Amino acid sequence: MERSWRFAFVAVSVAAVWVTVVLASILAPALISGSQQEEIPLVGLTDWLWGLCATGFVLLAGASRIRQREHWIGATVAVVVIWGAVAVLSIYGPELVTGTDPTRVPLVALLAPIAGVIGTGYVSIFAAMGTVEPVNERNASGVTIDVMRHEAAG
Repeated sequence: MERSWRFAFVAVSVAAVWVTVVLASILAPALISGSQQEEIPLVGLTDWLWGLCATGFVLLAGASRIRQREHWIGATVAVVVIWGAVAVLSIYGPELVTGTDPTRVPLVALLAPIAGVIGTGYVSIFAAMGTVEPVNERNASGVTIDVMRHEAAG
């Protein structure tokens, strides 16, 4: 049963990442520069790399053996919210405008996926760690020490 939660986490999270990448690539403003105002779809050229990084984090988390369903549900919701915010910022975020032949740089659209990858990395680490509970144990000298033990599948 725990496998289905992991697979659902991976499937929904990866889908959220790539739907965002596709939407941002199509709808985000292009880099506009030069006297001819050439448009370069810079977001579409770079977002796939950040999508691959986020997918890697999600797949690594999905490979863990944690059984707690709550971790997978929370992680899935967090990844969907993160990449939903990335999509909104990439599409509607402000542009940097400079020069007399105004060069328009979609700076927010270029930085939002990087922040999304960082957030996805943290969420994936959280999901992969599972529940950590302190356990009192005695060392070789008989002194009681606190040990953090991960509750993972056996």
